[in-house]
Amino acid sequence: MRAREKTIEFLKWMVEQYSPSHHEQAFSRALAGQLERRGWRAHTDEVGNTIASMGEGGTCIALLGHIDTVPGEVPVRIEDGRLFGRGTVDAKGAIGAFIEAVELLDESERAGKKFLLLGCVEEEVAITRGAFHVRERYRPDFVINGEPSGAHAVTIGYKGLVRAELEYRASRRHTASRDYRAAAEHVVEAWNQLRADCDAWNRERPLFEQNLPSLTSFQTGATDTEEWARASVNVRTGPASDGERLLALLGAVPGVTVKALSHKGAVSTDGNDELSRSFKRAIRERGARPTLRLKTGTSDWNTVAAAWQVPTLAYGPGDSALDHTPHEHIGLDEYEEGVAVLARVLALLPAKTPG
Repeated sequence: MRAREKTIEFLKWMVEQYSPSHHEQAFSRALAGQLERRGWRAHTDEVGNTIASMGEGGTCIALLGHIDTVPGEVPVRIEDGRLFGRGTVDAKGAIGAFIEAVELLDESERAGKKFLLLGCVEEEVAITRGAFHVRERYRPDFVINGEPSGAHAVTIGYKGLVRAELEYRASRRHTASRDYRAAAEHVVEAWNQLRADCDAWNRERPLFEQNLPSLTSFQTGATDTEEWARASVNVRTGPASDGERLLALLGAVPGVTVKALSHKGAVSTDGNDELSRSFKRAIRERGARPTLRLKTGTSDWNTVAAAWQVPTLAYGPGDSALDHTPHEHIGLDEYEEGVAVLARVLALLPAKTPG
């Protein structure tokens, strides 16, 4: 493995390129150009993802990350050994660590392997268009999803997500009419049924297996002839949850229509596959004890899992508690440690035996 001069300049450059969801194109092109100059084969694809590769081997190791951030700029600065800026943790820190780790490998460590960087757009919004695009075009042998776990931890599971809009519409009536129920009441009834079902499901189940519902918006209104109510609902689901059943439950109230916006199953690994073992070994070699995390959010792993079905986990330097916050930052030592762990993992992963 090559020696590395500690530097945060490449990550700092990436963080200085503001790239909120739906506005990643300029950064994607600039990143592809930077990678070409660093010796990668790189381009932007039809939806704006940054796609880059290094190596010609038969074993494909996908480094799956996202180049978009949530909106809201954080002034970029280095202060007390920490780099501040939007994306330092979620998730340009992981993208930068991927790139620098691959570049640390010597020829013997790269032999037989192809490193495929997939810098996806629109991970921070409902549709995750970038990940949907790449999952149909590539078939890797291993997948490392770049999300903050901490330099000495790996994420071995994400909850699923059901996201839906509810609506009830009816002809306008006087509120004193016999048997009158406001449009809002019908939508509230659907929500209450969902809430009660989740409460029953969650009894005696650990957090990762629970269904966690959220009522994220609620509006009512009326025209001269019609009244209506509309709500947005999210449910963070566990690995045994039935998302279709939850959607059907929401639509069980007469007159309430349900529009499914997103439906992703939970994903997890038992931590005993070749990829997980390589991470645990690499972290132990750094003198640390590896931590295995289960997260209640979602990631691009949820999008690609069913199509790829190969050893997968999520890893990246940084504290995920800083995601989306106005003081997002990463420690310079933490970033360096993440690069070192990743480089060792990439060296440890086996190449396919010819024939």
